[in-house]
Amino acid sequence: MPRKSATHQEKGPGKALKRPGQTDARVHRELYAAIINHRISPGTPLLEDSLAQSFGVSRTVIRKVLQRLSHERLVEIVPNKGASVAKPTAEEARQVFEVRRLIERVLVERVTAQASDVETSGLVKTARAEKLAFERGDKQQRVKLSGDFHRHLAELGGNEVLKGFLNELVSRTSLIIALYESPGAVPCSHSEHLEIANAIQRRDTKKAIQYMDHHLRHIEAQIDLTDAFKPVDFKSLFKPASRGLKS
Repeated sequence: MPRKSATHQEKGPGKALKRPGQTDARVHRELYAAIINHRISPGTPLLEDSLAQSFGVSRTVIRKVLQRLSHERLVEIVPNKGASVAKPTAEEARQVFEVRRLIERVLVERVTAQASDVETSGLVKTARAEKLAFERGDKQQRVKLSGDFHRHLAELGGNEVLKGFLNELVSRTSLIIALYESPGAVPCSHSEHLEIANAIQRRDTKKAIQYMDHHLRHIEAQIDLTDAFKPVDFKSLFKPASRGLKS
């Protein structure tokens, strides 16, 4: 009786071998979500060995995923040091909000004019789901749905270039908020998103644009974009009096 090949023995009944591309996509999807949903903080080292063991994949797969996340501006790779979650500078943060105000104004105009009633109802549904997550204190889900609202808007805009730009900017904004959000900042995106969605559903372009501009400026106002690292005055820090010593 002929022996079964090793391939058949490993697959077993009902099991299909995963293609390399499927594995890469899964790892990318999970790492991407962990970063933008604030489960991994900006600046966190992303060690290839640890990630490979956690996902049960090779370091080659992890390296490819980290390269992709680097192109998406969510990961920084420094030669001879490795990868870490990106830490946008204050100036980068300002530029992100400036560009978002321009792009999302155009998207709001397009969606208000072109989207079907079913599509605008879906936007309202996303905003309401975010509100419910806030009310039950589910921060992780609230953060996810907050980003989903803007991605949903980009999807309805009917312009793949704008969609690609906004998806990247929304992800980078998540890092900016995690890094620079002021202590005591009160999340308000759920109510503001609902205002925007309702205005779009009413086909009130002027109000929808006004609400979106206010929303983005409000987010920017709740983060502290002063430099995270200030130069130290060593003379003052180490003067004898500060150490309890007599000169």
